[in-house]
Amino acid sequence: MYRLVDSNNYSLDDYASTKCGNRLKVFGKGTVSVTPDAAEVVIGVITENTQLKVAQEENAKVTQQVINSIMGMGVLPKYIQTQNYNIRPNYDYIDGKQVFRDYEVSNYLKVLIKNINSADEIIDIAVKNGANTVSGISFIVSDQTKYYYEALRLAVEDAQDKASIIANKLKVKLNIIPIQIHEMDKGTITPLTVMTLKSVSESTPIEAGENKITADIEAIFIYTE
Repeated sequence: MYRLVDSNNYSLDDYASTKCGNRLKVFGKGTVSVTPDAAEVVIGVITENTQLKVAQEENAKVTQQVINSIMGMGVLPKYIQTQNYNIRPNYDYIDGKQVFRDYEVSNYLKVLIKNINSADEIIDIAVKNGANTVSGISFIVSDQTKYYYEALRLAVEDAQDKASIIANKLKVKLNIIPIQIHEMDKGTITPLTVMTLKSVSESTPIEAGENKITADIEAIFIYTE
């Protein structure tokens, strides 16, 4: 009986002889790079005033201006959602004492931009209409399924290649068709690094880069000596 284990996370076990032969288990990984076709961004309006009602009214007014400007760029209302609305008092510390300064009202909108090429324009127009914080910009792939299937196919090929290499090294005969495949995950997606902008220039450059969609499997093959 022998067992082979290495850093690539595959093992070779010679089980008790059976009619179907011995078993070889390997892990396969497949990765596909995809150019995103949509973007998500959080656009916020923060207002401050010593009177809470005034701060709320001003925030509501500016937020509506921002929403109108975004919709004017072709973003549908269903793609604009309130992510967070918060009210908090601000204080200063003078001579060790807490002194009330004003109320801060913040309203954050999560916006899905289906036309990624207009992301920079939408951010700019939102800022020009009163948004004073932009954060959480991430780029996504709308239809991930077909790319995941391709990553899954590559994962199977990777598993077969690993199994063949091990079998050749040990001089055993391998059935290249696995008797069992276990899908480790439903696919993982690595998006472009998120950016946070506290101020936006006259023209905001947005580069989508590429996302990576990954599939991992565990496959069991049969081999004979």
